[in-house]
Amino acid sequence: MLKQSVSLAVTVAALAITPAALHAQSTNPLADRFTVAAAFGGLSSAANLNPAGTADWRLGWAGSIDANYWILPRVGVRASGTWAQDSLRGGALSGRGKFNKFAYDADVVLRYPLAAGTGTVVPYVLGGAGAISVHQLGSDSTWTKFAGNVGAGVEYRFGRIGLRAEGRDYIYKFDRYGFDKTQHDIAWQGGVTVSF
Repeated sequence: MLKQSVSLAVTVAALAITPAALHAQSTNPLADRFTVAAAFGGLSSAANLNPAGTADWRLGWAGSIDANYWILPRVGVRASGTWAQDSLRGGALSGRGKFNKFAYDADVVLRYPLAAGTGTVVPYVLGGAGAISVHQLGSDSTWTKFAGNVGAGVEYRFGRIGLRAEGRDYIYKFDRYGFDKTQHDIAWQGGVTVSF
């Protein structure tokens, strides 16, 4: 009787643990609930700040972190933060022409995983809204504006780890220093993802 009870207990415990263990080892990207990522790359502007084209943005850098929660297998929400820096050439600015830009936003992400050998290719699109704070280096001038963003990317996932390339357009109103322009900051980055 003791032998049968122990055998039954071991069987029940194995059945209880097996789904969790299989989920932990699953390479199916649709089985994850959370994805966190860090990325680094460049920042460039899609337009000049004045019609004459004499005030233009120079190539800069951007780094970001984000966290996704997958509501459905192909639909998720993302919270992200980006720190970028670029410089303005040809603008009549007092002080330095370099700017730090801090963007924080919430987005909806749509993905479509495709099997690719032992890994998975996951193309996706995203869009959302938030804010951007712009600070001119060497001054006490910092201002914050509402910002929308749209983007697309592709992730190559092998197990729970992935590599990602992404491009995003941050759209906001640049109305300081005598300019009044809808600004498009294009961030293009590569990074690493971890899903669980």
